[in-house]
Amino acid sequence: MLLLKYGVSRKIFSFLLFLLLLLPILDAGDPIGSHFVRRRAKRLSSPYFDKEKTLVLAKYVVSIRSRRPHKLFGDNHFCGGVIISRTYILTSAHCAMDKRKIVHRSRVLVVVAGTTNRLKSRKGLSLNMEVKKIFVPDKFTVFNTNNIALMMLAKKLPLDNPLVGVINLPTADPEPGLNYTVLGWGRIFKGGPLASDILHIDVELLPRDICEKKVHIFKEEMMCAGNLNNTMDENPCAGDTGSPLIFNETVFGVVSYRVGCGSKTLPSIYTNVYMHMDWINGIMNNNEANRLCYSPNYLFTTIGIIIGNKILKSWGFYLITI
Repeated sequence: MLLLKYGVSRKIFSFLLFLLLLLPILDAGDPIGSHFVRRRAKRLSSPYFDKEKTLVLAKYVVSIRSRRPHKLFGDNHFCGGVIISRTYILTSAHCAMDKRKIVHRSRVLVVVAGTTNRLKSRKGLSLNMEVKKIFVPDKFTVFNTNNIALMMLAKKLPLDNPLVGVINLPTADPEPGLNYTVLGWGRIFKGGPLASDILHIDVELLPRDICEKKVHIFKEEMMCAGNLNNTMDENPCAGDTGSPLIFNETVFGVVSYRVGCGSKTLPSIYTNVYMHMDWINGIMNNNEANRLCYSPNYLFTTIGIIIGNKILKSWGFYLITI
């Protein structure tokens, strides 16, 4: 009826509609819209994205995933982590437990190292590592503090992979007022898609008094970081939990609470790694000692005793066991 009233044929109307569809949408083509979208899309790469810097630090970061992909390689990513030894991954306690605070069974997790693109496995470089044990501080389950965890790998990471590296652990508390780097594959803005390529943000570590004013509950082992002096949302989002806070190739924190995601006025919360060094060293040293118990000499001795017992049993004697 409307077309007939104004004397416009269906063909002309269809042609005009086609032209309208070809015009750029405001968010994509308008200078203001494109500026807004570009900033949102680069939230985790920062407006001063340095590709070489990202790739240099990416070798320390791993993707923590459920055991099997849903459809494609990498679509099961849910957390980040950092390599602190050839056997151990440091991450957030939230990444090691479910919402009921029950530790995940190690067999349902996999740690992927040596890949900068979450969705691509590079032959000879990308590594799917099984998790053998998971460690979470008792205080997290009881008091909801000390949001940190260790994942012990079933096998050691190789030394000859250029995309895999062991980061330095801190020897002192981090210094406020400096810019630290966070890397991950989390959502590029609140509610947005997960990043395909690993991205980074540079955030200022804020003084404790500012953190206590900004965050309602702020525990002793917590730190907060964010860029409160600009209008950009530069914070870790979903998928970045457990990712490292790095300065000078040393991990000083892990993402624990993403309260700043989607906000230009709130910082996010990180767990202070230096405050947990005794716990970290205790876990790694104790479990390395347990591994040494199963050295080749130990195994040969055990096998010898078993065989000896079988032989002597037929004679009515028994060898002393260990």
